[in-house]
Amino acid sequence: MVGRERRLVAAGVHGRGLREDYSVAGRVFARRILAHYAVVRLLVAPALQPHLIAAYAFLARTDDLADQGPLHERLPRWRAWAEQVASGLDSGRAQDPVLRAFLHTVSVRQLPHHWVHTYLKATDEELHFTGHATEADFQRYVDNLALPALMLIEDLQHEGGGDAVFRSRCRSFAEGLQRLDFLADLTEDLGEGRLYLPQEDLDRFGVTRAALEAGQDSAAVAELVAFTCRKTREALTDSQTLLDSTAPSFQPLQRALLELAEHQLSRVEHAGASVTRRTVGYGLRKPLAVLLRERRMGRAGSS
Repeated sequence: MVGRERRLVAAGVHGRGLREDYSVAGRVFARRILAHYAVVRLLVAPALQPHLIAAYAFLARTDDLADQGPLHERLPRWRAWAEQVASGLDSGRAQDPVLRAFLHTVSVRQLPHHWVHTYLKATDEELHFTGHATEADFQRYVDNLALPALMLIEDLQHEGGGDAVFRSRCRSFAEGLQRLDFLADLTEDLGEGRLYLPQEDLDRFGVTRAALEAGQDSAAVAELVAFTCRKTREALTDSQTLLDSTAPSFQPLQRALLELAEHQLSRVEHAGASVTRRTVGYGLRKPLAVLLRERRMGRAGSS
């Protein structure tokens, strides 16, 4: 039995049609984020891989439908998708192969439906996003969008979903990742007319949106970035305890995700005010080193 078939059987995916649905999901995920797809394939236990890939593909498909194209074109397309997802959760059936694979994963892993419903509702509201006025607005954003999206991945490691302690640790990770994303992609978001940093944080340091859009390398912008980095590091530090609640089959991926988030944050801190002029990624050397280390550890543990 070839590797792909073995993984699908281990994951409880039976039947030619359903297996093809998971293959489509894999292609969607790989085209969207090839590096992340490779990490899942290399670091996650075979029985869990197809389910993680289906969830990532579902998130990618949903994000694309909500983000791509003019709003007047996106709205009807997005609402048709949201209705298909909601209906599919009730019936277990769908027209879209990515959604069919995800619905099967939801059923097999007993993923709580409320994460999907909350994520869809918040994504719908995101279509009309105008910015966060306060820190409280940002925290609601984490609760309603960032956390549910993360839980569609994290909760798969615990059949039926994790406990309250696990969720609270995931919540810290979701906050840290979201703050990091706002900084690392600041230039790209501004170019698309979106600013996710709370307005009260800009006001605290006397920074205007126009200054950020102009890519000003001022002391005030540097202070704003440093302030947000400190908040981000606090959340990521708190989320290190997530490893204590992580299933063995998910440990290598969890360690990699936590370490790479810390690494990207260090790069943002080093970039300072220049985040208004360029996006900040992971680089190549560190991700490869983390991937190879976790791969070696996994092989040593299974030998």
